[in-house]
Amino acid sequence: MSEATRPTGASASHEEGGRSAVPPPRVLVVEDSPTQAQWLAQVLAGEGYQVRVAADGREAIRGVRTDPPDLVLLDMILPDMNGLEVLRFIKSPSGDQFIPVILLSVKSDLDSRVVGLRLGADDFLAKPYADAEIKARAAAMLRIKSLQDQLRGAKAQLERLSVTDGLTGLYNHLHFGKRLGEEFARSQRYSDPLSLIMLDLDHFKRVNDEHGHPFGDRVLRGTAELMTTSFRGSDVCARYGGEEFAVILPYTLVQGAQAVAERFVKKVREKTYPIEGGNTLGGNPVEVRVTVSAGIASFPSEGVDSQETLVKLADEALYRAKSEGRDRTCLYRPESPRPAGDGP
Repeated sequence: MSEATRPTGASASHEEGGRSAVPPPRVLVVEDSPTQAQWLAQVLAGEGYQVRVAADGREAIRGVRTDPPDLVLLDMILPDMNGLEVLRFIKSPSGDQFIPVILLSVKSDLDSRVVGLRLGADDFLAKPYADAEIKARAAAMLRIKSLQDQLRGAKAQLERLSVTDGLTGLYNHLHFGKRLGEEFARSQRYSDPLSLIMLDLDHFKRVNDEHGHPFGDRVLRGTAELMTTSFRGSDVCARYGGEEFAVILPYTLVQGAQAVAERFVKKVREKTYPIEGGNTLGGNPVEVRVTVSAGIASFPSEGVDSQETLVKLADEALYRAKSEGRDRTCLYRPESPRPAGDGP
């Protein structure tokens, strides 16, 4: 695949004063005629575009697959395949981005236009065409491409926000429930182990009362940061609500979940939070430490028949960790929890 060199003057619109700028739009010209291809490349390069040329359909498909362009000018008649086959590939539903395509052909009849547009072409040019028309249509398609990319970016951002807790950056409660449902269904279907850790910061109300809610928010964010570095990428870390967190561990037996939970409890215990602007103690800034309690339940195990039950039993284990002194990990045991105040 050949690449046209941009004229020196054209580069000024994209690079000024030696500063890095947005890279120029990339245009792929698919044309088997060397004369036509060279002319199109010169016209487009004159507009400041980075132009590549493909002489046949296979070369075009390789170029789109390995380095997707921002715009394709596609001749309908190619030596190795019909240009409409290349169009079908570019516009396939599996494509993860919008690439506008302008079809080029000597066929100016209505039927040819309709077939191309129905297959997904975004515009159509019948040969012969003028320089000005090529420039105008390319610019129009690139404007549409830019708007589409902005729309896709905004949509992706909204999707991220809809599943993310705004304070900690972890998944939110709603997404936690969705993912737990998916993982529980998979575990049931394939008999794979699944564990759930419920976490709750100890005496967190006291932290807020003594040091203020902004400081409490720092502790929540710090706990979330520890979670992202302490669990696997395949684990699902979420803020369950308030000072409570949850971790879904796919393909994990209860023993493995217990080991990782105990390491996390230790990390939380060791982490310090300096009080900004606070008094010093012996020349050292005052620091606050917090602890966390963890409850674990797993599937398959006795009494676990749904995702709701898994959460309930992990919560019971968390309750026991709290009642036994906090700052510890407890596994769910198939027995009723002791009433508060009972002796050992």
